[in-house]
Amino acid sequence: MSRSDDGEKLSTLIAELRGRVEQAIQNGQIAGVAPEDLTNLVSGAVKLYATAAEETESELPVIDGTVSTTEAMVVACALLRAHHLNPFDLALWFSRTAPSAR
Repeated sequence: MSRSDDGEKLSTLIAELRGRVEQAIQNGQIAGVAPEDLTNLVSGAVKLYATAAEETESELPVIDGTVSTTEAMVVACALLRAHHLNPFDLALWFSRTAPSAR
């Protein structure tokens, strides 16, 4: 399987997973999801996004409007806490990763 095939397969799996996640949220079925599985999912998504941001010449699309401000901040705060970072650290990284800085 070529890299292109791998990328297409991953894209298909991501689309399917997103649909299942949305369905589970709508049906109130998230209680059955193990915390370790959530950690693995978020970690994988963060690593994929960060790697794409670092390795691609073009800017990545901004996270779409389906993620609420509250949802975004919950995840951002969890990631900051996991690495013992504070808002000052965030400000430094925010300016480093700003699209105009590239």
